[in-house]
Amino acid sequence: MKTRPAWHALARQGTAFARRTGWRAAVKPLLGLVMVAALTTLIYAHLDYYQVGAVLEQFRPGLPAPHEIRAHRDVTIVDLDETARLKAKRAGEVPPVYEYDRTALEEAKSDLTLLYDALFIATEEHDALLRDKHFSAATIARARHLPPRAQAGLRAVTHHVLEAVMAAESRLEYEAMEQRAVNLLRARLPEPDVVTLAVQVVRGVLRPTWMVNETLTEKAREAARATVEPVTQSYRRGQVVVRKDAILTGTLLQQLKQTGLLTPAPITRVAPIAALMLLGVLALGLYLRNHCPAVYARHRTLLLLAMLIIASVGAQMLFGANQSLETPVSLIALPAGAMAIAGLLGVQAAIVSTLFMVVIAGLTAHHQYAVVLLAAGASLAGIMAIGAIWPASRLVPAVITLIVTDFLLLIIATGLLPGVAAATLLVHLGPLALTAAAGGLGATIVAAGAIYILARPFSITTAYRLMELANPNEPLLRRMMAEAPGSYHSSVMVANLAEAAADAIGGDMLLARAAALYHDIGKLKRPAFFVENQAPLGVENVHLRLSPKLSYLILISHVRDGEELGKKAHLPEEILTIIREHHGTSLAAYFYHRALSEAGDQPVSEFEFRYPGPRPSTRESAVVMLSDSVQASVKALKEPTPTRIAHMVRDIIESRLADGQLDDCGLTLRDLRVIGEVFTSILSGLYTYTRIEYPVLNAEGARERGYSHTESTPAPGGADAAAPRR
Repeated sequence: MKTRPAWHALARQGTAFARRTGWRAAVKPLLGLVMVAALTTLIYAHLDYYQVGAVLEQFRPGLPAPHEIRAHRDVTIVDLDETARLKAKRAGEVPPVYEYDRTALEEAKSDLTLLYDALFIATEEHDALLRDKHFSAATIARARHLPPRAQAGLRAVTHHVLEAVMAAESRLEYEAMEQRAVNLLRARLPEPDVVTLAVQVVRGVLRPTWMVNETLTEKAREAARATVEPVTQSYRRGQVVVRKDAILTGTLLQQLKQTGLLTPAPITRVAPIAALMLLGVLALGLYLRNHCPAVYARHRTLLLLAMLIIASVGAQMLFGANQSLETPVSLIALPAGAMAIAGLLGVQAAIVSTLFMVVIAGLTAHHQYAVVLLAAGASLAGIMAIGAIWPASRLVPAVITLIVTDFLLLIIATGLLPGVAAATLLVHLGPLALTAAAGGLGATIVAAGAIYILARPFSITTAYRLMELANPNEPLLRRMMAEAPGSYHSSVMVANLAEAAADAIGGDMLLARAAALYHDIGKLKRPAFFVENQAPLGVENVHLRLSPKLSYLILISHVRDGEELGKKAHLPEEILTIIREHHGTSLAAYFYHRALSEAGDQPVSEFEFRYPGPRPSTRESAVVMLSDSVQASVKALKEPTPTRIAHMVRDIIESRLADGQLDDCGLTLRDLRVIGEVFTSILSGLYTYTRIEYPVLNAEGARERGYSHTESTPAPGGADAAAPRR
């Protein structure tokens, strides 16, 4: 006999202990405390001294200090401005570091040779070079009329002068080098005309030989800066560090933050923040319990809500601290979180969470009123738009609406800032439009990504997931097409009816359609035992050889089998619920009446032939039940007419109502009337329309009338072949 491991017994004991102690009751308070701690930490880390209040009551660069700051401990502050001034002065006293350029002389000699060749040899290329060097025609003519010995002597003297002036031993400025070259040429060349020519040539090729080495110079200056000691000022505990109305600089505020002087004693700061967060989380929890019980009942959804709130507020504080209104952070962080909450947990939870988040974000924002206005308006607009991002055809108008709303909010928030004139606002319209576009697109992309990523781990059924499940290429639906074709096509008809009816009464039409497509997947286990599959599969009706009780057991088993298949396929819980409930506790009337006829005088209880239930608990579940019953009954009508179909639909709805199947679903009498009208309209259009009869011609008759056989017969699989006969 196989023994179970010891850890299995421990796990069972732990589970039993958890059930006895009711530890699950402590999960919600614990989650709330974690949320309070996280939000308090975020606010405390980003809240400046006396920041809660109007801008003029806060410590900001360039503004007078609204309150004096006293040292709550002994502290030494570095005067960054004075220290930087002294370092700059010391670095400015360091002379540049020069380095000899060894290539300068060789390049000058090469240019000198080229220039003399151009002066002494007449070619078009040489003439162009001389024009670029600004040699006059008279100077060029005079140079070319020199005898060859004079030309050679001029070359030699000029080379010697160039070497003497550009030698490494003499570090001269360019002007001094030029003057020395002129003096040497005048001393060595007796004729003034030749001297003038040589001076112009040397000036054309002369260049500096000693260059400033930026790297070595900067190293020397950095070493000089390092010798400057920081200028500091020490303060004793209780001493005034910043006096009231003193103009604050950015560097001073940075130093005050680093030394902790902008944050008073922790207990005086943490306690009010923690109390505020505790009240906020408590109010949020009470609202969810009373108005969003589906969210409040599950620990997973509460954890998801807490994660989204903390992430959104954290992103706003981290990336939006002290940012101008032209940065799209306030239009992305909080609106994306609100849209994700709306898409995952519903609009009601998103709206109250938005109010909670914008109040928290406003505590640490630079422009508090503007940030609250932008974040709240953009979040509410995003919540309204999130329902329109599926299907994709409605995505563009929704995003455009969100961008326009963001743009208008930016204009309003900018116009409310102090000192903003109409002309200034007009200049900023372009940047504000770009900010609105970035905010609307960014929030939509982040929200859609969060919804797609977080839905499955937290067992949340989104519209996108329902549309995925309604795709005919899903594995279970493909199996039904191949193994139970009759049940599949019946499910498609039920899905069409359920989708239209749910839409008409304001229900979730995507859930109704997806659930209707899967409501009969249990028939995949024994497809041949269901009448709609017997003709397509080419089998006889096996129930003719079975007892009514056995047939009944086979019939109701498809509900249990469908639930098992759905769990293996990881179908959402909402669809599994509808699979369980789509027959409710209704009577399997056909087999019940067979049992009555075969029993003779023996009593037969109808409770032995009822489905095990439960009854439909939601409007979508009831709609699927009614759609399934109606389409099966109307399909069985021999001569369907609009009147007969209407009577049949009304009778079925009334019978389900009288049988108590609709007691728990929340449908009203008005809803049932609307559902009946939708069913009648769709089924009448499907089963009662007429079409012309095509003439049947034999081959000889077709040839006589000029037709071929293929022309006179509708193509298989075409529109005519697919239409029902009149």
